[in-house]
Amino acid sequence: MSRMYRYLLPIFALSCAVPSLAEEKPKAGITSGTIAALKHLQSLDQRMNAIGFRLVTANEPFCKTKSPRAGLMLHAIGQYGDQAAARLALDFDGPIAINAVAPDSPAAKANLTPGNGMLAINGLAISDITIDDASLREEKPAYRRLAAVNAAMVAALGLGPTQLTISTGIQKQIVSILPVQACASQFQIEVSNDRKASANGKMVSISSQLADYFLSDDEFAAVVAHELAHNVLRHKARLNAQKVNRGFFGQFGKSASRIKQTEIEADRLSIWLMANAGYDPQAAIRFWTRYGKEHGKGIFSASTHYRWKKRVKLFEEEIAKMKTAEIVDGKISPPLLAMPAQ
Repeated sequence: MSRMYRYLLPIFALSCAVPSLAEEKPKAGITSGTIAALKHLQSLDQRMNAIGFRLVTANEPFCKTKSPRAGLMLHAIGQYGDQAAARLALDFDGPIAINAVAPDSPAAKANLTPGNGMLAINGLAISDITIDDASLREEKPAYRRLAAVNAAMVAALGLGPTQLTISTGIQKQIVSILPVQACASQFQIEVSNDRKASANGKMVSISSQLADYFLSDDEFAAVVAHELAHNVLRHKARLNAQKVNRGFFGQFGKSASRIKQTEIEADRLSIWLMANAGYDPQAAIRFWTRYGKEHGKGIFSASTHYRWKKRVKLFEEEIAKMKTAEIVDGKISPPLLAMPAQ
């Protein structure tokens, strides 16, 4: 689910190829570039969903705050600027549909697939889920229904096995989902021409431009793990308690020092999160070396972040520590998560 309203960006139409386009004629007014852009955006969502699911489930034993997960990513037809194109490109069946299913997840085991329409959760019709809750007021109108459905899904999964009524385009089905526990965090791709990544305590966001820059899922996981580490370590709450300025003046003095400390911690923890999820920690070194050489003082080189060479050295230190760390049930306990919360 991408959180920025999905108007199409030219980069997608120019950079991606969809094999089926040669066989499928777009409807009148819908260009092949638009279809390609939407399919490419969905592919980024699916990679993000799969990587996020692996990271939060593999590291669940070490997270203090947990939530039930099914491995699903939903999206709403209303979030797309060209809804006719979205229906055609993404196989929408209803106003809320499945956008991505993580491999080996409860949703995958239930044979759910992208395009399935979401009709009800434990018998509660999607159309009956209220969108007037105070918690949704900050959501853009196009996203309120989706946010409400996601919240209802989390609440249902928290009670145990959950019955989902879905539409396959041919028939309605009721499937049972047995959730798994995971570190509490959600994931999204933001449509943007800027290379950026962020975490707000609950959500990890990677821009579409940055996602297209990764050369492999291991590199993708390196940046997602860094942002996830911020959420796992509750950095937003800590900085709020310290009254840290995150604006222009956050680049100076105590604020900058405190923000930099959270960035260093997130870098250190990210390597362990990657390893536990089966991703290659060396990918963090490869990514930041390439990014640093190509972009130098880019968005990740503010005074609140280490320059890329220091980040690479830090990653090397953590990888060396892992070689002597105790392995329990195939997992290594990250030192930062064994420390008392700051």
